[in-house]
Amino acid sequence: MFQEYKKHPLDLVSRFIPNDPVIFEAGGHYGEDTIRFTEKWPLSKVISFEPNPDAFKKLQDAVCKRSSQGVIQAYNLAVNNYNGTATLNVCYGTTGDNPLFEGASSLLEASPQMAIHYQGPKVEVPCVILDDWCKKNNIEQIDFMWLDLEGLELQVLKSSPSILTTVKAIYTETNMYDFRKGMTKYKELRSFLEASGFTMLSHWYFEGLQGNAIFIKKEYLHVSPDQQFKKS
Repeated sequence: MFQEYKKHPLDLVSRFIPNDPVIFEAGGHYGEDTIRFTEKWPLSKVISFEPNPDAFKKLQDAVCKRSSQGVIQAYNLAVNNYNGTATLNVCYGTTGDNPLFEGASSLLEASPQMAIHYQGPKVEVPCVILDDWCKKNNIEQIDFMWLDLEGLELQVLKSSPSILTTVKAIYTETNMYDFRKGMTKYKELRSFLEASGFTMLSHWYFEGLQGNAIFIKKEYLHVSPDQQFKKS
């Protein structure tokens, strides 16, 4: 369903969230998607986590204007299932020196069959449970989650049940192959989200490898946006 939105997923998501959403982005990378959120929803508040220190510097540079306006809040943090520090396995590709592949960095170690392709330094980074971070920072709801966690999706979502109840839409990477040790696979992620009250709206993928999916909270599927989010 909705295959025509493959290149424009935010247009599909916009049908189910308010025009002034709180957006949480896990894996801000260089800020390309972060900027797109604010262009699509000028009244939004975007919270972006990027654990890789080098990528975070580029993220900060990309969003500096919008950060000063309070639209984007960028943090050099990893979201995890515990608070403390974690090892980020930075990916520089098969040669181990190409930043082009930084987007595939993960808190999870590479699987044996993929280790040759995920070479790069290991960096200690601060990590947080999203529920705890939201409570500490007075974030009472998140309307839209954008998850690019390279296989850590299920651990992160399971550890933050409170904020998950407020979420209306989720755009998430999906994996059908063991790229990393202990990574979340598509079927278990879908089962968990469906049990948590979400319905998968669309899934774009390469068979047996990776994809991206949009999940919507069931209660928002059959009501028009005007009825859903009308201000009292």
